[in-house]
Amino acid sequence: MGLYADLVITGGRVVTVNPRDEVAEAVAVWGGRIAAVGAARDLAGLIGPRTEVLRLRGETVLPGFIDPHNHFMLYGLWLDGVNCKSPLNRTVDDILGRVREKAASTPSGSWIVGFGVEDSGLEERRFPTRDELDRAAPGHPVYLKHRSGHAAVANSLALDAAGITDQTPQPPGGHMDRDATGRLTGVLREKSAAAPIEKILPVPTRDRMKEGVITAGRLYASAGITSVHDAGAEARPDTYRAYHEAVAEGRLHQRVYAMIWGWPGNHLYLEKDLGLRTGFGDERLRLGAVKLFVDGSIQVFTCAFYDPYITLDTDSTRANPRGVLQLTPNELNDLVVEAHAKGFQVALHAQGDYGIDVALDAIQYAMWKAPRPDPRHRIEHCQCVTPEGLRRMRRLGVIGSFYPHHSWYWADRHISTFIGEERASRMNPMKSAMRAGVVTVAHSDAPIAAIGDPVFGAEPLFGIWCAVNRTTRAGKVIGPEERITPMEGIRAFTINAAYASFEERLKGSIEPGKLADLIVLDRDPCAVDPWEIRDVQVLRTIIGGRTVFAR
Repeated sequence: MGLYADLVITGGRVVTVNPRDEVAEAVAVWGGRIAAVGAARDLAGLIGPRTEVLRLRGETVLPGFIDPHNHFMLYGLWLDGVNCKSPLNRTVDDILGRVREKAASTPSGSWIVGFGVEDSGLEERRFPTRDELDRAAPGHPVYLKHRSGHAAVANSLALDAAGITDQTPQPPGGHMDRDATGRLTGVLREKSAAAPIEKILPVPTRDRMKEGVITAGRLYASAGITSVHDAGAEARPDTYRAYHEAVAEGRLHQRVYAMIWGWPGNHLYLEKDLGLRTGFGDERLRLGAVKLFVDGSIQVFTCAFYDPYITLDTDSTRANPRGVLQLTPNELNDLVVEAHAKGFQVALHAQGDYGIDVALDAIQYAMWKAPRPDPRHRIEHCQCVTPEGLRRMRRLGVIGSFYPHHSWYWADRHISTFIGEERASRMNPMKSAMRAGVVTVAHSDAPIAAIGDPVFGAEPLFGIWCAVNRTTRAGKVIGPEERITPMEGIRAFTINAAYASFEERLKGSIEPGKLADLIVLDRDPCAVDPWEIRDVQVLRTIIGGRTVFAR
């Protein structure tokens, strides 16, 4: 380090998130890294004539937030689509109106794609039908994805283009909904059902993907997010090239851990085995875990449970009353063993209690078949893990990546429609996971379009608020014994999230030698009333010692 620091932040509460959760008064930065942390008087000598000095008036400094499961790039790809979210759209007709509007400005024959449909969030409690979409956009193939990403609805032209007919058999691991006569309604549940359409959708250009991540980066910065684990990067060379160019041009500031998504079937890193492994890259852009789907989404009845859903009045739930597995246990075992043996971390999307047990079986089998130290495999969402599942995770060193927003946004519908109050109260057992010794992280699972959305905030502070309060939109407290403390929530979005990408020695806390990724908040989340955590404001976001957002 030179004689003086590049940046000194002083006059506030520096919550270090170090092993002792110490609080300091000042932090000094040099060369993009933290040079010193301590009392203001002790760091005053590091202030020179060219030092940038940020003098706070009691505000709070935290390590930059790390969102360890989100869909960063997909945000950019959805920007031009039809916004189908609720309650922006309260009825099916509201969505149809947006489709008609898009059709009027789209050349005939071109695709109309939308995102955010929530059948359970609309007054009619149903998807638009293929016939309604046919009438709204008679000259266009239409494809609208569910907000969870685990279902979609298509019109007749889209189904025809993909070769899907009323005679198409049900795909394993998915479901094509039919009416009482056996005719397709257009609703396609899970990847296997939607794959024929997904394969023929227009492919975005690299420039569009690049602009998308740059735009997402600006919004993430406003939420205090300095690192992301992209859990939805498409399996194409242009995906990674777009990231690389955005970083190289200095237009994307967040640090990215890009998961390998799209396997089995077409992933260049695995099928061709280019010799790259989890962790390849640098502190700005790294190759992440192999992501695999074990089950689906509670909101579309495809999470795999031991007990059936409480509502069985749809074609899909009558056919699959306990949800579905995306792969057979044997298929999953083979894939996890292959990825694990090649040196990859594996991140398994699993939410239902049965789906999580199947995921843990595969991890345990892989670690027995091909032993290697500290693979840090992950269960993504981990929604309804059982106490025995948590004990197995601890023994296997499996990380629990939880999605705390469920308790606020969907829990009322989980109670009334999906899984009932008893199971809903056990969702996201973060406190039990911590007590069991499981490394516990929290994520938003968001397209960043949710940031600033009063209906479904994706900000880490909102996620912490959800985990601390566990209160539904209707005001019902569910599973109060699973509430965590604000400090535990901060750790889930900082140092624990850094551990989940093998980077805990690089970031996640404010300690000398670590990257200078910092945020300034107007209040200390640990000191305010727990109900006010969601109102705490991010005033400044600093990545590598440089301010990338200031309110």
